Amino acid sequence: MPVKVRDLANFARLAIALTEGPQVLWRIVHQGKTFLAFFTAYMYWDGDIPILAYTESDKSERPFLAYRSDSIKGEEFFFTSDMEDTKYKYASFIELEKPPEPFLKGIEGVYPNPPSPMLAHVKNINSILRILFPLSIREGTVFPLWHFTHRKKHIVGTCIPFEHYYEADALPVFIYCEMENPPGGPFVKYRAVKSRGEEVSFSDNTAEAKYFYAKVVSVESMPLFHCDED
Repeated sequence: MPVKVRDLANFARLAIALTEGPQVLWRIVHQGKTFLAFFTAYMYWDGDIPILAYTESDKSERPFLAYRSDSIKGEEFFFTSDMEDTKYKYASFIELEKPPEPFLKGIEGVYPNPPSPMLAHVKNINSILRILFPLSIREGTVFPLWHFTHRKKHIVGTCIPFEHYYEADALPVFIYCEMENPPGGPFVKYRAVKSRGEEVSFSDNTAEAKYFYAKVVSVESMPLFHCDED
């Protein structure tokens, strides 16, 4: 299932931000264009659903992508030939001489329609963060918040697998909210403290360690989202 990421900033955030350890990326040349791709999977109804998140970029052929989000100036990312600067996290590019056919088909927009997840339309982004925060502590991972437009609304949501659903491996639930305007930053920061209650706001960085962060990734479309409610 292909997911076209809007630009290099969103791609770097998806692949590297809030992750542990180095990541592996793919560089694909197809029909005279260069694509950068991140291959992952969601636990889905029966088995996993493979996801190829990609963006077009021909800025560099260097072997690594460096990234950091904990600078007060905001995100920093660039292509590099080394991984020596410990301020940054890194992802390594695999140079594909002959890309796998499913990768090329996905980039061309040819792919089987994925089965729909269950949709859960929540009141606001606070409810999504209330799910992601305990889940990240239990699972050690932070699911991305996908951002895209649908019927003139900005949708922000994430797909969470609830494991062992009857005979299925998992019940995938796409939990989302609708917004009139695009997200106000690449991250959402969250905390709930006795003195101030629940705090949720958008941020340009992840510099303040007292908050929990979720990353917002803007994409052209999200094939998992099939909404016929309206």
